[in-house]
Amino acid sequence: MGQEKSLYVNAIPAEFAEAKTEWLQLLMAVGYVACGQGRPSQAVIIFTGIAAVRPNSELPLIGLAVAQINQGKLTTACDTLVQRAAGINPDNQLVKAMAAMIFRMSGAVGASDRLLDEIIADGSDGGAVELACHLQTEDFRYLRRRRS
Repeated sequence: MGQEKSLYVNAIPAEFAEAKTEWLQLLMAVGYVACGQGRPSQAVIIFTGIAAVRPNSELPLIGLAVAQINQGKLTTACDTLVQRAAGINPDNQLVKAMAAMIFRMSGAVGASDRLLDEIIADGSDGGAVELACHLQTEDFRYLRRRRS
């Protein structure tokens, strides 16, 4: 644990503060691949590092929330989205869609539906609208049964 803690506490070295966007995009892709390959702990490290280098971007926080979901930490993932990512960009429709997914996964279908309806009515982000439409048909009961 002591070694892991130091990853989050140390200051970002100056040479990484100017990291190229292309490198960070590649690291984001690696983080998502880690999630898909069943390595959410490694993905958390990757996305946390990117978020430290780009503290004014909500995008690495979305990836971090995905990794946290894969770890089964729905409350933590919801906090990452609602408190941190939405705090950076409250208008990001994908952040709202991901939060709605977590609400739905947790059984808070009413809260999820309200957010999904808002995203669809807004219509400004095609990807978020597509996700919202899909989520409206998903009940995630199988996840709740598996956890009980």
